[in-house]
Formats: sequence, C-alpha cells, structure tokens
Amino acid sequence: MTEAKPISAQQLKRLQTQYARFAAASADPRTRSREERLLWASLIVGRTVASFSKLTSEEAATAIMRLQQDTPQTKARPKPMDRDAAERHAKDGRWDGEKFRPTPQIASEFDLANIAKYYTRLGWDRDTFDRWLRSPRSPLGRRSQPQIRTVAQANRVRWALKKMLQSRGLWAAEPPQPARGESIEGCETNVMSAG
Repeated sequence: MTEAKPISAQQLKRLQTQYARFAAASADPRTRSREERLLWASLIVGRTVASFSKLTSEEAATAIMRLQQDTPQTKARPKPMDRDAAERHAKDGRWDGEKFRPTPQIASEFDLANIAKYYTRLGWDRDTFDRWLRSPRSPLGRRSQPQIRTVAQANRVRWALKKMLQSRGLWAAEPPQPARGESIEGCETNVMSAG
C-alpha cells in the first residue's frame, strides 16, 4: 500500500482562498471561525482534521471541488480605471499640445447622461439640444450630421454647455446641500432658478 501524498503548497493556498470565499458568501457568520472550518473539512474527508495542512493531496482535491460546487458564483465587478485611463478620459478632446491619441474611446452612457443633465439645467429639451448641436455654435456643428460617439466629442460638448451654464449663473462647482427638512428636488430648483 502506497503512502498518501501530502497536500501541496499550491493546493493549500487554493483551499484556503476557496474556503474564504465560501465563508464570505455564507449567511452564517460561524463559518468564518477556525473551528467551523476544521469541522467542515472533517465532514468532507470523513476523519478528524486538525489543520488544512494535515490533509492529503487527494483529500484537498476533494475539498476544493466541493467548495467550488457550494460557493455561489458572484458577478465580477467592473475593474476601475487605472490612473492613466482616467486621465485620458478626462482630457480627451482637449487641444492642449499633448500627443494625438490614435485610438478614440467610445462615449459611455455615463458621458451622455452627464450631457443630458447639463442641457436640462439650461432649460432645454432634447430637440433644442439637437438643434444647438447642429448649429455652428456647437463644437461639433461643422459636421453635417453631428453625433456624440467618442469621449473627446462628449467632453467638448460638455465643456461648451458648462461655459453656457457659467455665463448664465447656473453653474455651481458643488451642488448645494439641502437644508434640514428640505428635499433635494427643492434644492435643485433653487439653483436652476437662481439665474
């Protein structure tokens, strides 16, 4: 009879990581304790386990497989932008002497929603905004059918709308906080009617 192979360092690390995910997803906070973890392992392998490091390679493989089955799969969160990507997103569309960026970034729903907030604060509806976008006063007005497709175009339009808001006294660097008992909607109305 051959002697059982001990758990490898890679298996031990994977088992600990997988169990931590399992415990985090569990509604029972007791699963996070060492005693519960060892009790769980003992039930899986059919013998008393004093430590994950005392498992055999085969037992560890069984435990890992069981954890993968029992741990609910969570939807991965979108990765946040790194510093360079965030800076590029903010500066796309500027004519400040920086090198030309050959790959345009596509404007997101977030970019378009911000533009909608800006023209709504001006008191415009979508038709008024579209007419302005086609006019020679718009940063995209030189095109026959101007559309906001890239972050650079979205930034240029947003900056132009911001200048109009500032010139009419409707721009506030930080939205005012509502007073006690006042709703947020009332606070926004006061800002818009201030001009």
